[in-house]
Amino acid sequence: MADGTRERIITEALRLFAEKGYAATSVGAIEEAAGLSPRSGALYTHFGSKEEVMAAAVDDAVRLAETGFALAPMLPLGDLKAELTLVARGSLVLMNNWRNLIRVMTKERDHFPAVMADARTRLFAKSHEFLAEWLASKAPDAAGRDFEAITVIWLGALENYWLTCNLHDGPPFGMDEERFVQQWVGTLLLVLGDKR
Repeated sequence: MADGTRERIITEALRLFAEKGYAATSVGAIEEAAGLSPRSGALYTHFGSKEEVMAAAVDDAVRLAETGFALAPMLPLGDLKAELTLVARGSLVLMNNWRNLIRVMTKERDHFPAVMADARTRLFAKSHEFLAEWLASKAPDAAGRDFEAITVIWLGALENYWLTCNLHDGPPFGMDEERFVQQWVGTLLLVLGDKR
Protein backbone atom coordinates (compact mmCIF):
# COMPACT_ATOMS: atom_id res chain seq x y z
CA MET A 1 0.00 0.00 0.00
CA ALA A 2 2.83 2.43 0.81
CA ASP A 3 4.27 2.17 -2.70
CA GLY A 4 0.80 2.80 -4.15
CA THR A 5 0.42 5.86 -1.95
CA ARG A 6 3.83 7.12 -2.99
CA GLU A 7 2.98 6.71 -6.68
CA ARG A 8 -0.39 8.44 -6.20
CA ILE A 9 1.37 11.37 -4.55
CA ILE A 10 3.80 11.68 -7.48
CA THR A 11 1.05 11.35 -10.09
CA GLU A 12 -1.28 13.85 -8.45
CA ALA A 13 1.49 16.31 -7.60
CA LEU A 14 2.64 16.36 -11.23
CA ARG A 15 -0.93 16.83 -12.45
CA LEU A 16 -1.47 19.73 -10.04
CA PHE A 17 1.93 21.31 -10.80
CA ALA A 18 1.12 21.10 -14.52
CA GLU A 19 -2.39 22.54 -14.10
CA LYS A 20 -1.94 25.14 -11.34
CA GLY A 21 1.80 25.74 -11.20
CA TYR A 22 4.40 24.54 -8.74
CA ALA A 23 4.26 27.50 -6.36
CA ALA A 24 0.44 27.59 -6.36
CA THR A 25 0.12 23.91 -5.41
CA SER A 26 0.09 23.32 -1.67
CA VAL A 27 1.14 20.14 0.08
CA GLY A 28 -2.45 19.89 1.38
CA ALA A 29 -3.83 20.01 -2.17
CA ILE A 30 -1.47 17.19 -3.19
CA GLU A 31 -2.51 15.12 -0.18
CA GLU A 32 -6.21 15.63 -0.93
CA ALA A 33 -5.78 14.78 -4.65
CA ALA A 34 -3.85 11.63 -3.68
CA GLY A 35 -6.74 10.50 -1.43
CA LEU A 36 -5.01 11.41 1.82
CA SER A 37 -6.27 13.68 4.58
CA PRO A 38 -5.45 17.24 3.49
CA ARG A 39 -2.93 19.11 5.65
CA SER A 40 -2.32 15.94 7.68
CA GLY A 41 1.37 15.80 6.82
CA ALA A 42 0.89 12.42 5.13
CA LEU A 43 3.01 13.55 2.17
CA TYR A 44 5.95 13.95 4.54
CA THR A 45 5.78 10.24 5.38
CA HIS A 46 7.06 9.64 1.84
CA PHE A 47 8.80 12.88 0.81
CA GLY A 48 10.57 15.70 2.59
CA SER A 49 9.24 18.42 0.29
CA LYS A 50 7.51 19.17 -3.00
CA GLU A 51 10.94 19.28 -4.64
CA GLU A 52 11.56 15.70 -3.47
CA VAL A 53 8.32 14.71 -5.17
CA MET A 54 9.70 16.21 -8.41
CA ALA A 55 12.99 14.37 -7.91
CA ALA A 56 11.08 11.11 -7.46
CA ALA A 57 9.15 11.79 -10.68
CA VAL A 58 12.45 12.22 -12.51
CA ASP A 59 13.73 8.96 -10.93
CA ASP A 60 10.62 7.17 -12.23
CA ALA A 61 11.16 8.61 -15.72
CA VAL A 62 14.83 7.55 -15.65
CA ARG A 63 13.85 4.00 -14.65
CA LEU A 64 11.38 3.83 -17.53
CA ALA A 65 13.98 5.12 -20.00
CA GLU A 66 16.58 2.66 -18.67
CA THR A 67 14.11 -0.16 -19.29
CA GLY A 68 13.94 0.98 -22.90
CA PHE A 69 17.74 1.12 -23.17
CA ALA A 70 17.94 -2.40 -21.68
CA LEU A 71 15.57 -3.65 -24.38
CA ALA A 72 17.69 -2.10 -27.15
CA PRO A 73 19.64 -5.32 -27.87
CA MET A 74 16.32 -6.77 -29.06
CA LEU A 75 16.03 -3.95 -31.60
CA PRO A 76 17.98 -5.48 -34.49
CA LEU A 77 15.05 -6.47 -36.64
CA GLY A 78 17.08 -6.77 -39.82
CA ASP A 79 15.18 -3.80 -41.24
CA LEU A 80 16.51 -0.32 -40.48
CA LYS A 81 13.22 1.33 -41.47
CA ALA A 82 11.31 -0.82 -38.96
CA GLU A 83 13.91 -0.14 -36.27
CA LEU A 84 13.76 3.64 -36.80
CA THR A 85 9.96 3.50 -36.76
CA LEU A 86 10.15 1.71 -33.41
CA VAL A 87 12.59 4.34 -32.07
CA ALA A 88 10.30 7.19 -33.16
CA ARG A 89 7.10 5.60 -31.86
CA GLY A 90 8.79 4.51 -28.63
CA SER A 91 10.07 8.04 -28.04
CA LEU A 92 6.60 9.51 -28.55
CA VAL A 93 5.08 6.90 -26.21
CA LEU A 94 7.62 7.82 -23.52
CA MET A 95 6.79 11.49 -23.92
CA ASN A 96 3.09 10.68 -23.63
CA ASN A 97 3.82 8.79 -20.39
CA TRP A 98 5.81 11.76 -19.13
CA ARG A 99 3.24 14.35 -20.24
CA ASN A 100 2.77 16.09 -16.88
CA LEU A 101 6.46 15.81 -16.01
CA ILE A 102 7.38 17.46 -19.31
CA ARG A 103 4.75 20.17 -18.81
CA VAL A 104 6.08 20.95 -15.33
CA MET A 105 9.72 20.88 -16.40
CA THR A 106 8.97 23.13 -19.38
CA LYS A 107 7.00 25.73 -17.43
CA GLU A 108 8.31 25.51 -13.87
CA ARG A 109 11.98 24.54 -14.17
CA ASP A 110 13.24 27.60 -12.25
CA HIS A 111 11.63 26.25 -9.04
CA PHE A 112 13.91 23.19 -8.87
CA PRO A 113 17.26 23.76 -10.63
CA ALA A 114 18.94 20.78 -8.93
CA VAL A 115 16.21 18.42 -10.12
CA MET A 116 16.49 19.88 -13.64
CA ALA A 117 20.27 19.40 -13.66
CA ASP A 118 19.79 15.80 -12.56
CA ALA A 119 17.17 15.23 -15.28
CA ARG A 120 19.47 16.70 -17.94
CA THR A 121 22.30 14.38 -16.88
CA ARG A 122 20.42 11.14 -16.21
CA LEU A 123 17.57 11.38 -18.69
CA PHE A 124 18.16 13.76 -21.59
CA ALA A 125 21.95 13.39 -22.00
CA LYS A 126 21.70 9.62 -21.70
CA SER A 127 18.96 9.49 -24.36
CA HIS A 128 21.10 11.57 -26.71
CA GLU A 129 24.18 9.43 -26.07
CA PHE A 130 22.22 6.24 -26.62
CA LEU A 131 20.73 7.37 -29.94
CA ALA A 132 24.03 8.80 -31.25
CA GLU A 133 25.83 5.53 -30.56
CA TRP A 134 22.98 3.46 -31.98
CA LEU A 135 22.80 5.53 -35.20
CA ALA A 136 26.58 5.27 -35.63
CA SER A 137 26.32 1.50 -35.31
CA LYS A 138 23.71 1.48 -38.10
CA ALA A 139 25.97 3.31 -40.56
CA PRO A 140 29.45 1.90 -39.90
CA ASP A 141 30.72 3.07 -43.31
CA ALA A 142 29.76 6.67 -42.55
CA ALA A 143 33.15 7.83 -41.32
CA GLY A 144 33.28 11.52 -40.54
CA ARG A 145 29.53 11.93 -39.98
CA ASP A 146 28.60 13.89 -36.89
CA PHE A 147 26.13 11.51 -35.24
CA GLU A 148 25.88 13.73 -32.17
CA ALA A 149 24.57 16.60 -34.31
CA ILE A 150 22.30 14.22 -36.25
CA THR A 151 20.91 12.98 -32.93
CA VAL A 152 20.22 16.51 -31.69
CA ILE A 153 18.39 17.33 -34.93
CA TRP A 154 16.27 14.17 -35.05
CA LEU A 155 15.48 13.92 -31.33
CA GLY A 156 14.73 17.63 -31.45
CA ALA A 157 12.24 17.01 -34.25
CA LEU A 158 10.46 14.33 -32.19
CA GLU A 159 10.40 16.57 -29.12
CA ASN A 160 9.18 19.58 -31.10
CA TYR A 161 6.39 17.59 -32.77
CA TRP A 162 5.25 16.22 -29.40
CA LEU A 163 5.42 19.64 -27.69
CA THR A 164 3.53 21.32 -30.52
CA CYS A 165 0.81 18.65 -30.46
CA ASN A 166 0.48 18.47 -26.67
CA LEU A 167 1.40 21.83 -25.20
CA HIS A 168 0.65 24.30 -27.95
CA ASP A 169 -1.91 24.63 -30.72
CA GLY A 170 -1.97 21.06 -32.01
CA PRO A 171 -0.05 19.37 -34.78
CA PRO A 172 1.50 21.62 -37.43
CA PHE A 173 -0.37 21.40 -40.76
CA GLY A 174 -2.83 19.14 -38.92
CA MET A 175 -0.23 16.40 -39.36
CA ASP A 176 -1.12 13.15 -37.63
CA GLU A 177 1.49 11.01 -35.90
CA GLU A 178 1.57 8.40 -38.67
CA ARG A 179 2.51 10.95 -41.31
CA PHE A 180 5.10 12.57 -39.07
CA VAL A 181 6.76 9.27 -38.14
CA GLN A 182 6.88 8.14 -41.78
CA GLN A 183 8.66 11.33 -42.80
CA TRP A 184 10.94 11.31 -39.74
CA VAL A 185 12.03 7.78 -40.63
CA GLY A 186 12.28 8.46 -44.38
CA THR A 187 14.48 11.53 -44.05
CA LEU A 188 16.70 9.91 -41.42
CA LEU A 189 17.17 6.89 -43.70
CA LEU A 190 18.48 9.28 -46.36
CA VAL A 191 20.92 10.84 -43.88
CA LEU A 192 22.12 7.37 -42.91
CA GLY A 193 22.71 6.54 -46.57
CA ASP A 194 19.86 4.06 -47.01
CA LYS A 195 18.69 4.39 -50.62
CA ARG A 196 15.25 2.74 -50.33
